Amino acid sequence: MTERFAIVLARHPAVMGAEGLCYGHSDVPLAAGWERMADGLRTVMQGVGCRVLFSSPARRCLMVAERVARFMDLELKVDSRLREISFGEWEGRPWAHIPRAALDEWAADVSGFAPPGGESGLDLRARVGRFWADMQQCAQPCGIITHGGPLRLMQGMARGMPGSLLAPSPPMGSVRVLEQGEDTFSTGRSEPQIPSRLPLHQEHLRSGHRSAIAPTRT
Repeated sequence: MTERFAIVLARHPAVMGAEGLCYGHSDVPLAAGWERMADGLRTVMQGVGCRVLFSSPARRCLMVAERVARFMDLELKVDSRLREISFGEWEGRPWAHIPRAALDEWAADVSGFAPPGGESGLDLRARVGRFWADMQQCAQPCGIITHGGPLRLMQGMARGMPGSLLAPSPPMGSVRVLEQGEDTFSTGRSEPQIPSRLPLHQEHLRSGHRSAIAPTRT
């Protein structure tokens, strides 16, 4: 039988100076107070016994990952497949300055359309899927710090589905704990992670039975 293990999915904390801007691969600075989110995430990861931490190379993820890994003495693996989607020539431009016709074309084909010099939804799905497959082969409790796009897909992949590019993104600074089932992972709610109120809600799906563990507050 495959060893059961848990995964902690986290989205980077809030950023600053990016209001109204199109950014994916671009580095944007973290807002003040990000250390509190990192310390809260560490508590969650300690609770499930994480042994390794994966991170996007973007600074808004890596700064958190480095702090958590240092305090927990964890192996940190920086993986470019965890980057947010690249918007190519759109990067750093105000959304309001991107031609309406181009945005309409993207909306009509979210999977296939790619901004000039950027990635399509299919490109993102392919690289995140490769990461997910490799991560499962490790078969050990781990943490993953990444972005809204990859997280939307991984939450579907956890249930054995492709994942939706149009699913709502988890909030910045949120955490979700996945627990392995027979063939897939069960998922809990995504909530803002507040250090004094750590959301550890998990749903366990076993043979059609559904039970819930209420959020733990510390």
